[in-house]
Amino acid sequence: MIHKYRELFLVPGAAAFSLAAFVGRLPVAMLGLGVVLLVSTVSGSYTAAGTVAAATMVGYAVAAPVVGRTVDRHGQRRVLLALAALHFAGLVALMAAAEYGAPLPVLCAAGALAGLSRPSTGTMVRTRWAHVLQRGDGRAGEAKVQTAFSFEAIVDEVAFISGPVIVTALATGVHHLAGIAACLVMTVGGATAMALQKNTEPPARGAPGERGSALVVPGMAVIAVAMLFAGAIVGALELAVVAKTEAFGSQGATGPLLAVLAVGSMLGGLWYGARSWELPPDRLWIRCLAAQAVALGLLPLAGGMWSLAAAMFVVGLTVAPVGIAGVVLMERLLPSRVLTEGISIETTAMATGVAVGGWAAGVVTEELGSGRALALPAVCALAALGAAVLGARRLAVENSSEPDAPSRTE
Repeated sequence: MIHKYRELFLVPGAAAFSLAAFVGRLPVAMLGLGVVLLVSTVSGSYTAAGTVAAATMVGYAVAAPVVGRTVDRHGQRRVLLALAALHFAGLVALMAAAEYGAPLPVLCAAGALAGLSRPSTGTMVRTRWAHVLQRGDGRAGEAKVQTAFSFEAIVDEVAFISGPVIVTALATGVHHLAGIAACLVMTVGGATAMALQKNTEPPARGAPGERGSALVVPGMAVIAVAMLFAGAIVGALELAVVAKTEAFGSQGATGPLLAVLAVGSMLGGLWYGARSWELPPDRLWIRCLAAQAVALGLLPLAGGMWSLAAAMFVVGLTVAPVGIAGVVLMERLLPSRVLTEGISIETTAMATGVAVGGWAAGVVTEELGSGRALALPAVCALAALGAAVLGARRLAVENSSEPDAPSRTE
């Protein structure tokens, strides 16, 4: 298994751009919590903290597809450098506004600027992998792309496990500005380092005859809808687990349970990425969604902490494969000139789903109890599966070994 991942880094420049992307996207799991810790400390208001954090996340969600489209047209280097400069300004403004007691609208404006300018290095590293690995290798190249996307999914899980720990330790143990300052250094540093690696940068596709959006490609809307529900799974699951652990009288177990989920996801991603799959990517994705729906059905059956932990681990095994299969499908489905935009649309759909899922789980918990809330992620998974099945004809791609696969057609 390990040798397949080791082979990825024999590609010149791969280790450097993957490391830069990891540093740049580690703050993805830090920024929202860092904003909450900063604003709540200086203002004493969790309402204000939540409002500023929401403005930051909304700014990112609104800008991400536009940024992705701009990257496809003008290249990663110019866009990354511009975003790094704006993000630097946004986070400095946020820290200054918080430190000097600026009113809430000013804090929200600074947070929104920081959010809309946050470079999506996680998206760009995937398009960079696709570029360096899909160079006429046919089926072998497709398998390497899947392994690369699996590796990046595992890196995402590492970031989401370690990021909150880092930002909390800095903001509470060093200085209330230290968490956001770390986000600034890592995001700007990682984005700049990635931008300077020109040899592995995908070519810009800005010719006048190559207009259009990823959303007009058949199947992209299906993926976006399905990933909206997939994001709702995450949002609903996080809140439902908090409610359930409270019902069990073990609220402190929430963090370990979510860590169990992440560990399961990493193992599932390692296994999925190391295998050679014969099925076309559209069928693989649908089967992964079906497996996730079945696994999530175990959660409402948990009668105690140990059974809930076991169910969380099984669910985790399906999380990374769903994400990997979805990105591989987009890489095959979309022309390369809109690939960054397509992955950004998927990311935005998931982020929106997380927010909606958390809200829905809160309503269900209040009205029907924590047990019913644990069933909500399975309902969302069935909705994601249903969207994919209903749109299956638009998702169909050939599992071809020809160099001119659909995603490479311009």
